[in-house]
Amino acid sequence: LDLPFFNNDPTGRLVTRLTNDIQNMNEMFTSVIVTLFNDLLRLLGILVLLFWMNPRLAAVLSLFVPLAIIVTILFARLARERFREIRTQLAKLNSFLSESLSGIPIIQLFGRQEASRQNFENLSEGFLHRSLRQIKLFGAFMPLTEFMSSAAIAIILWYGGGEVLQKRLTLGEVVAFISYMRLFFQPLRELAQKYSVVQSAMASAERIFQLLDTKSAITQPSQPARLQKTEGKLEFNNLHFGYQPDNPILHDISLSLYPGQTVALVGTTGSGKTTLVSLLLRFYDPQKGAIRIDGTDIATLDLRELRTIVGVILQDVFILQDSLFANIVMDTGCSRESVQEILDQTGMNRFVDKLPSGLNTVIGEGGLELSTGEKQLLSFARVLCRNPAILVLDEATAAIDTESENILEQAIADSFKGRTSLVIAHRLSTIRRADHIVVMAHGKIVEQGSHEELLKRDGHYALLVAMDLQNDQIIS
Repeated sequence: LDLPFFNNDPTGRLVTRLTNDIQNMNEMFTSVIVTLFNDLLRLLGILVLLFWMNPRLAAVLSLFVPLAIIVTILFARLARERFREIRTQLAKLNSFLSESLSGIPIIQLFGRQEASRQNFENLSEGFLHRSLRQIKLFGAFMPLTEFMSSAAIAIILWYGGGEVLQKRLTLGEVVAFISYMRLFFQPLRELAQKYSVVQSAMASAERIFQLLDTKSAITQPSQPARLQKTEGKLEFNNLHFGYQPDNPILHDISLSLYPGQTVALVGTTGSGKTTLVSLLLRFYDPQKGAIRIDGTDIATLDLRELRTIVGVILQDVFILQDSLFANIVMDTGCSRESVQEILDQTGMNRFVDKLPSGLNTVIGEGGLELSTGEKQLLSFARVLCRNPAILVLDEATAAIDTESENILEQAIADSFKGRTSLVIAHRLSTIRRADHIVVMAHGKIVEQGSHEELLKRDGHYALLVAMDLQNDQIIS
């Protein structure tokens, strides 16, 4: 899952397509593969019986075997391309449906019903056109199979009839040959019917293996460096990065965070703040420059260790369909007593005590649905269980209510104690708590200093603060 295109797939199109491909593969294995093995054994058995009954007639009829193989191979090549087109078009159709059904309120709100209907019609027509091409191909293969079967029976009647007249073959053996040849071509007819499933699954398999064979640009070091003791010093040295190399997002970013220091990263949307966090977690590697923790380049650290040292609290929180306790602990192995201690220290026990079964309350799909603020509280507890040396808050309080924010005030204050913290936020309450404020614009650091120092400069930061205060006045 350490592949960049998963990070660039917020709508889940790739996941939807892969799910359909896996279901298609499952259908082939459960309904076709076993039958194919059975048909293959039947064909071999029939050939053995025919040669045992009359080798000369069986040798003549066996000429149809390579002919059938050639026809099948030719059909397979043509059908594979047809089904590849069908699977690609079906994936687009399913992705569009998934997005449209989940976004019905937005479509209605902005009057996009007609455009969505037209888009659906175009995708459906494309799918129909490709399916009809596949049906025409089958329309040619099926009669050809029937023709070979009829030709084989005609040869049996002609050659076998002569053998009967010469008394080298009995009438019963001729009838048996005809029956066996019908049985011989029956699996080929069934194969034509099942080939749609087989070729569709083969097209799906190509897509699945293409993903499995994709190498991640983020590689694990062969001999990872080890940090004996993590103090939490974080350095960004001359970073240059762009999701497309010819379109850089970050330009010469240099920044140092010292152990226990809290640095706030502010700036307008698109200035590169979240991209900086993605580089810190090694979702991507910079084109130039390096990031160091306690003097060690993060590219030399084991990825799992790096993401244990750095704890991130995001605005969007992923919820498992499990108990609240399991959602907090995740893979840390943290005990219930430790979790309860974290909740007590941060004041989040007030939120847990309101739940029907406390830490045992099942949340997520099929369970209790949490509010946005409650999810953020869960995210804080989840990260504190890992006890990271470096804490990153990426707009963690951007979309919560006042009550939840009051609880988070204590959680944030407790989280910052003894930890190097990098905070991406727009709210003044969070920014003012920082020891140092860094202002970014267009992928560059344009200002640094304390809250008071930056206000006196009357630059980018002062403008952001003025806009924030104006928004608060409008809301009030």
